[in-house]
Amino acid sequence: MFKLGIYKKEQLTPESLAIIFNSRTFIALDLYNSLDDLPEAEIDAVQERMLRWFRLRNGIQKRTYARRFDDFDRLSVSSIAANFPTRQDIRVHDIGASDGRTSCGLYEPLNRMYGERIHFLASDYAPYLYVLKRVQGASRLIIDDRLHVLQIVTPPFVFIVHHLESRRLDPLSYLLRLLVTALYARPLLEGYKAGRPSIERTRLELLCQECRACISQQNNFRFDSYDVLSGPTEPFDIIRAMNLLNHGYFSEAQLRNAVRNVIQSLSEGGLFIIGSNAEPGTMVDGGIYKKTKSRMERIAISGKGSQIDALISDVGAFTEETDSSHTGGVGAKPQ
Repeated sequence: MFKLGIYKKEQLTPESLAIIFNSRTFIALDLYNSLDDLPEAEIDAVQERMLRWFRLRNGIQKRTYARRFDDFDRLSVSSIAANFPTRQDIRVHDIGASDGRTSCGLYEPLNRMYGERIHFLASDYAPYLYVLKRVQGASRLIIDDRLHVLQIVTPPFVFIVHHLESRRLDPLSYLLRLLVTALYARPLLEGYKAGRPSIERTRLELLCQECRACISQQNNFRFDSYDVLSGPTEPFDIIRAMNLLNHGYFSEAQLRNAVRNVIQSLSEGGLFIIGSNAEPGTMVDGGIYKKTKSRMERIAISGKGSQIDALISDVGAFTEETDSSHTGGVGAKPQ
């Protein structure tokens, strides 16, 4: 049996939401910022549901939930307060922030504590995607800035291209997706590359309401794109990476590279906050590390600790000469 998707806003009725939330129905991502008619709580729930099984080209999930790290955030804020007096400026980088809702959960208490002295950057590998469609068509593609197709919307179907379980759990839909890719998605993408005027591209901003409000209303909060494997950034006092640096996403060599980039981006005395959990309300397994003389000392632990604890300590044992080279920026600006 083919699995249908949610491809238009009118399908998101109060009556259908309960069914949608209890199924594996995919929702077209270009509806993300078109939900103003829904109550605020339902907007958040639908957006979270859109991202639940969505994966980027590199296999990393965009899955996120509000208030996912509440207890761990309190531990983090306590450690930050103990290590940084409120009279000094603090630069924070929250890496792998998805649509920004968990970043806001950390930013808000820090903003209350430090006010204008806090400078908060949230980043993600792909916070901005693009919608390709023919001017008069209802079907469309969701692509990244490298022209990788991530979602195919061909009413009444919605396909997530990099949904790892689709072939095993829903072989008929998987075969249909291959057919749609060959007959529709590939010609549309090639037509766009060739510059055909009948194909339009619009930017899709995958940022939650609260995050967009922080960007527009707060001078000390910003969002950018950043790939943790691309190199170190300018110095930060606190760097956080939640549900990102783990063996499910990266090889050992990639993790070593990512941790090295984080540590090289930390100022002396800075804190590296890392953790992961499965669902909202579950224990975060993580730790908080302090950079002292170019070495990483764990100063707090949550649950079982970080699964890459040994790697952090190992990579942290590099020379001050290596650490002093801050190259690169915070990632290329999205087009």
